Parts: sequence; structure tokens; C-alpha cells
Amino acid sequence: MGLNYKDIDDAVLLTQNQLIERGAFADMQTDLQDYIAVREMWEKRKKSFEGGLDWTFNAQMDHNHSTRSVGLYENDGSSVGDTMKEGKAGIRHVNAHYIYDQREPAFQRGGVSIVDLIKTRYTAMMVSWYEYLESVLWSKPVDSSDTKTPHGLLMYVVKNATEGFNGGNPAGFTSGAAEIDSTAYPRWANWTAKYTSISKEDLMRKMRKAARKINFRSMVSHATPKLGGMGNGIYTNDAVIGLMEETLEANNMNLGRDLIKDDTVMFKGTPVIYAPKLDDDTTNPIYMLDWNWLAIGVMPGWENNLSKPEPVPGKHLVRRVDLDASLNMICTDRRRQAVFYK
Repeated sequence: MGLNYKDIDDAVLLTQNQLIERGAFADMQTDLQDYIAVREMWEKRKKSFEGGLDWTFNAQMDHNHSTRSVGLYENDGSSVGDTMKEGKAGIRHVNAHYIYDQREPAFQRGGVSIVDLIKTRYTAMMVSWYEYLESVLWSKPVDSSDTKTPHGLLMYVVKNATEGFNGGNPAGFTSGAAEIDSTAYPRWANWTAKYTSISKEDLMRKMRKAARKINFRSMVSHATPKLGGMGNGIYTNDAVIGLMEETLEANNMNLGRDLIKDDTVMFKGTPVIYAPKLDDDTTNPIYMLDWNWLAIGVMPGWENNLSKPEPVPGKHLVRRVDLDASLNMICTDRRRQAVFYK
């Protein structure tokens, strides 16, 4: 019996379909290995805020200093003062889109080709969306004149070389983060420290101290503006986490036959997470965050609002799909946050 070339061709085609799924493609659209801010903040820690163009919260910046020692029949003292301060964050809007022309070759081939085309355009839009959010959430607007860019982590967690609660007003924002001036209200500040080496005597000692200092516990029960119940997170770049891993290996010589044992770096039970976007920061920062007081605020119904294909004005065969969100980062207690840098 002779060779049936059709069967051979069918077998080759079947094998190819098993190896490569129809419509599959290698995604090389970005240089970021991972989207830590998007996953940790946007996907896990969103909170809906309703009403008004600003989201507000109250912070009590001082007690009334009324307690004193008194003698018999002494006249009462009086101490009146407004100890409350309102913080607020305005809504910011983000848009992404993709377009297609109904005369493109895929539309002439029909069916699967159209689906594949739309899928690649949608994917390109989503990668643009996530890459933009990743960048925004690890940064802040240049100054207060920028009323469009969402506030990011650097709005609320500010570096300072002096160890202590010295992370004051972010650069370019004299009215302060959430419009609370840290100069007037010095308790509205995050913990900061500068380190020179990733060692027990330097960085580790400062991180342990910070963990104690930012762990505030009130003696009086009252409602608090918590934004979630997700606990802590520690984030840094490749340079820092690489040295932390080497320190961990040096302290654990029981590696067996594994050349490099893949142990997760932990600090007081919290994993230290590599955030690729922080590789852009040459100061090698480490962010110690308390997610109970830090979140992404979103306007209800505007988290990931994907439109239907709509005609583009003046181009009747071109369709546009938009993705919109109304959001901003908000922090209701900066004293629970810390940053270290070199």
C-alpha cells in the first residue's frame, strides 16, 4: 500500500494543533516580569467609596491635654480645642481603548480570524492598562498642579534620611498628603530610615525597630477608618531581595544537594516580595506597608467599565472599545507605614 499524503498532512496538522493552541501567541509586550502593585493593590485591595467628588476620612491629631493633678476645692480648668482634621482624596479617571477596522484582512477570512484579531487587540489594551497602573501606583503626580494622575504610594509613604516619623509632605504638595499638612500636624507622617548595608547590624535592626514603632494600639475603643483586613506587606527590588536571599542562605547551611535553595525571605512572618517596578529606584527601597489603612478607592460601577464597540466619528467602518475606571489611592493612617532606602 502506497503512502497517503493527505493522511500525513492531516497527522502533521493534528500534531501542530496539539503543540500550539489556535490563536496562541507569545506575550512580549512589556519589560515588567510581574505587576505587584496591580495584584496587591488593584486586584486585592479595592474599596468602594460613594457620594461626592472627594472621599473623606477623619483623623484625631491630638488629645485635649485636660488631665492634671488637682488639690481640694481647686477651681476646674477648661481646655477646649478642635483636635480633628479631615483628610480627603479626589477621584481620578483612567481610560484605555482599542480599535479595529471592519475591512481588515481578518474580517475577510471571518469567524476564528476575527476572534483572534479582537483578542490580540484586547490583550494589547489590557497590558497597556496594567503597565500604566503599575507605574502610577508606585509613584505620585509631580506636583499639585496635576489634577488627572491618580495618587500612588509615594504620595503617602515619603522617604527621609532621618530615622523616625519623618516622612512628611510629599514633594510638590505643600498642603500635604490627603490635604493634611504634616508641618502643622507632625503626627501625619510615615516612619523612615536610611541604611548603608543589608545586614543584621544595619537594615535588619532598623526594620525591627520600625515594626515596633508603627504598631500603634489604642486604649480607647472607637470606630476607625480601616480600609480592609489584609495585614502587612513588604516590597523591594531585585538588588535588595537578592542580598536578603544570600543572607538567608548564609544562615542556613543545611541546603542538601540543592545548589540554591529557594527559600522565601520572611520578616516577622511576612514575605518580602520582589516588585520589578522598584528596580527603577536606584535608592533600593524597602516598603513596609499596613494594608488595613491603605487601599485603592474606586467609584461604584467604575472599576473596570468595558464599553461595547462604538463607531469612531468620521470613520464609519472603524469601531472603538473603551475601558474606564474612576479611582485613587487613599491612606487613613500614615504612621502605620514605613520606608527604608540606601
